[in-house]
Amino acid sequence: MARPNGPFGKIMPPSSSTTIKSVWYDVFINHRGPDTKQTLAASIYSALKPLGVEVFLDEPELQLGDSIPFELQYAITTSFLHIVILSPRYAESTWCLQELSLMLKTGQKVILVFYNVDISDIRYIKGNYAKAFSKHEAQARYTSQMLEEWKMALQTVSFFKDHTVNNEE
Repeated sequence: MARPNGPFGKIMPPSSSTTIKSVWYDVFINHRGPDTKQTLAASIYSALKPLGVEVFLDEPELQLGDSIPFELQYAITTSFLHIVILSPRYAESTWCLQELSLMLKTGQKVILVFYNVDISDIRYIKGNYAKAFSKHEAQARYTSQMLEEWKMALQTVSFFKDHTVNNEE
């Protein structure tokens, strides 16, 4: 089966100094590092790798000198499955939000993990999620269109029913 080119067409590295990887990923783990990197994200990665599953987790997969935007786009668009760990401070990370938006554009499966977060905060952009978007708006680094796209991505996944795992802590 051929891998998808991704929502932006054929993936090309940003410069000739970047080498194109030959690996395609089975799973991409999207998470906010300070919330879950050393716990849940690392556990999922450690459980899948020995099974021969090609898993992308920013550390250890990204290497010094890599073009981070290119590597992330490549990993997302070549993965068959995306695991999204929605945590209390997830929306503070514009990287997470950009990745989530791109994942939805690929049309690949998404498994959600609600990690110590109320689904209604995500669905209705309230609580910590509303605070995060208020900060993004105040910083004015991103267009209102981009912020709306990220909100829509969050709201869209909050309605997924068949690929959801909840953390009951």
